[in-house]
Amino acid sequence: EPLIYAIIEQESSFNPMARSSAGAYGLMQIVPSSGGLDANRYVHNRNIAPTAEELYRPDFNIELGTGYFKKQMDVYFSGVSDLRCRMLCAIAAYNTGQGNVYYAFTGKRKAEGAFREINKYSYEQLYRHLKSRLPHAETRDYIQKVTEKIKKYSK
Repeated sequence: EPLIYAIIEQESSFNPMARSSAGAYGLMQIVPSSGGLDANRYVHNRNIAPTAEELYRPDFNIELGTGYFKKQMDVYFSGVSDLRCRMLCAIAAYNTGQGNVYYAFTGKRKAEGAFREINKYSYEQLYRHLKSRLPHAETRDYIQKVTEKIKKYSK
């Protein structure tokens, strides 16, 4: 729960009607045609992008957002052996997509070779690597803000 609260606060400041300029909707700021479609396939086995109306419903938005995060953990970063390191990669990928996280390790947007590199790092080393090597400043800031907020909600 602290992780999901941290993501929601960072994404929407708990505003269920939030909409970004990138076309992301609701509490967990889901883009229908990318993360929304991926999550809908994973959670509901539906090969259709969710609508804005669905994503403005807090229960549905949180269900898809947590499903999308779980897919990052269980599928896209399943080869990361340390759970905390896998979570950190998933946090970054929630914001920027898994391809950009793989790129920070291999220079390619495919998983091939990324896990071998990621598994060489301790959590602290991985955090520093992501903070310096992720391709977008927004995501470098995002992982810092979300990890700080997790501590706030863990009390």
